[in-house]
Amino acid sequence: MTDDVYHVYTRVRVCACFVLCVSQNYSPSSKSMAPYMQTLSRTGEFKRIRFLRVDIEAVPAVAEKCNVKALPTYQIYKNGEKLEEMSGALPSKLVAMMKEHNFKPKQGGLKKIVGVVLGITFGVFGLIKLKAGVEAAEKAAEERKELEKRAAEERARRERDALRQQRARSRGVSVPQQEEEDDDGQFEEEDDDEEYEYYDDDEDE
Repeated sequence: MTDDVYHVYTRVRVCACFVLCVSQNYSPSSKSMAPYMQTLSRTGEFKRIRFLRVDIEAVPAVAEKCNVKALPTYQIYKNGEKLEEMSGALPSKLVAMMKEHNFKPKQGGLKKIVGVVLGITFGVFGLIKLKAGVEAAEKAAEERKELEKRAAEERARRERDALRQQRARSRGVSVPQQEEEDDDGQFEEEDDDEEYEYYDDDEDE
């Protein structure tokens, strides 16, 4: 294995996700794809993917080692293992292949712990907020029931007053006069009790 091939394969094994572009400077297809490769390498969506372009004329051993049969050829690797490849000037197919294998790195250590803690914290806050909402709804329902109860009592009182006034009008007296008559009758009964005097026979002797 030549130094160039060793350098390429070292890069492939080190990077989590890697796109190897094997092209030729004088190939029209390779030239037409060059701007797309530059754009993709600067796109934030593919920031976890590394790009390496190899000229088949400068490093023919790499093309032979990678079994390249057409130009340009794009091979995508993950942890040193080739996942997929394509050939030809097909930007949309290349983008689709990169999106399919654009793996997100696994969080570990402190980042994973922080993520778990944040998840639990947000979950607790969500439960507290839900509980507060339920308690507020229950309190509003109780207040509504209390208002309805007071309104019903007020209606009942007005109905009693209306019935009393109707009875008073049927007797030809007003409600205040009716109340005075009731009070006088009560006083008269108390006076009747006072008319009787009790004498002790011993005092008369």
